[in-house]
Amino acid sequence: MKFSARDVAVWTRGECIGPAETIFTGIEVIDRVGPGELTLIGAKKFARDFFQSPAAGALCSEDIDVHPRADQVIIRVANADMAMIKVLEHLEPQLDIPPVGVHPTTTLAAGVQIDPTARIGPHCVIGEKAIIGSGTILESQVFIGSGSRLGRDCRLYAQCVVRAQSTLGDRVILHSGCVIGADGFGYVFSGGKHHKIPHIGSVLIEDDCELGANTCIDRGKYSQTVIGAGSKLDNLVQVGHNVRLGKHTILVSHVGIAGSVTAGDYLVMGGGSVLADHINVGTGTQVAGFSAVVDDTPPGARMLGAPARPARQFFAELKALSRLTESLQELKDLKERVSKLESTAENDRE
Repeated sequence: MKFSARDVAVWTRGECIGPAETIFTGIEVIDRVGPGELTLIGAKKFARDFFQSPAAGALCSEDIDVHPRADQVIIRVANADMAMIKVLEHLEPQLDIPPVGVHPTTTLAAGVQIDPTARIGPHCVIGEKAIIGSGTILESQVFIGSGSRLGRDCRLYAQCVVRAQSTLGDRVILHSGCVIGADGFGYVFSGGKHHKIPHIGSVLIEDDCELGANTCIDRGKYSQTVIGAGSKLDNLVQVGHNVRLGKHTILVSHVGIAGSVTAGDYLVMGGGSVLADHINVGTGTQVAGFSAVVDDTPPGARMLGAPARPARQFFAELKALSRLTESLQELKDLKERVSKLESTAENDRE
């Protein structure tokens, strides 16, 4: 990996301050950066001691004052974090991308429509009447079920499963092990055993969503499970049947959402948190990690704990709990004083 400060300035539309001919050999965060590497200054605290850093240069937001050494170069940009995305996009290695066309080991059922610009890797299986949009990439061993539709410029990494009648919008990314459209977890208990409820619905994943490795989205019982446009789901996330998530949802790893939840846009859930079934979650709700939301939430709610409650209530309870030992001692002392007073009063009456 070798690139110049001038390259970075061109990619980010930034301004070089210092030696633009500087050659970088890598990128690293500021507390780990080594000689010859580029780093990022997106907050003032990272600028204070930059001149002592071994870094060869830094991407720096324009509102941050930084004083480099003469041998260090600064590339000033409007927003260093956003600019770094552009740098990484230029440097990202294009690995495991199959050539344009369909690999000869792929199995195609009747009526499949594949755009001529799509790239279908080895040992994929594509079911009847499935549609694959322009520029879409399927790495090896991807399964696309009958009647499913994939939009433009999607990328499905190796060993993804998209079951029948599922729909992916444009620019959807599925990482390895994703399963889209599995049956929901639904049973009726009768006659001493559990009877499976058939799920005849589907899944809709809207434009610009990205789903992490081994994430599972169940199909609806009757209609659709929906993941709103621009949503980003981490690895090992479970979304149950009939769930409808709004746009730009963020779900961190091990989040579990039970069936028939409806959530507004901009939901954020920390790792390991859960939503109970059949609840409505307001737009902009934030759920702390390892919390369990069991009731409806209003827009903009900040929920913590299990069961989850509003942040202000949670911290008030936590503060009270921290004084529990002291309060119990105070109660014990008070009971002793009352007992003595009662004893004295009884003696006075005698």
